[in-house]
Amino acid sequence: MMCRTLVLLVAITTTLAGCTSDDAPKASHFEHDHEVAAHWPDGLADAVAKIQHRLDGADSDPAEIQRQRDQLADIVNWIPEIAADTDLSEQAWIPIDSAAASLAANLRTAGNEWSESNRKQAAALCDLIEQTLANSTEQLASLKGASP
Repeated sequence: MMCRTLVLLVAITTTLAGCTSDDAPKASHFEHDHEVAAHWPDGLADAVAKIQHRLDGADSDPAEIQRQRDQLADIVNWIPEIAADTDLSEQAWIPIDSAAASLAANLRTAGNEWSESNRKQAAALCDLIEQTLANSTEQLASLKGASP
C-alpha cells in the first residue's frame, strides 16, 4: 500500500511540475531569455554606426521615420549595458553611461523626437564613444608592447 501511494505521489508531482513534450534542447539555462532585437548593436563601435546611420537617414514615410526614432532611442538606452560588457575601465565607462543616460532622458521627455539639441547630444555621445575606444585601443597596444 505504501509503495503504491509513493508511486502515485511521484506521478502526480511529475504531472503538476509541468512536464512538456518539447524535446528541443534549450539554447540557454536562463528562463528569462528573450529574443534580441534586430537593431541590437554588436558593440560600442556598431552602436555609433547605427546611431549615425539612423540620424543621417532621409525617409519621407512617417511610419519609417517613427520606427527609426524608436530604434535610435533603443540604441541610446542600450549603450550603458553594451559599454559595461566591454573591457573598458570604470573610469572610461562612467562618462559614456552618463552621456547616454542624459540623452535617453531628453528623448523620453521629447517623445523620441530628435530635435537639433538631441542630434547634437547624440553626435557628442558618438564622439565620446569613438574617442574612448581609440584611447582604450592605444592603451592596450602600449601594454602589449611593454611586455617581454
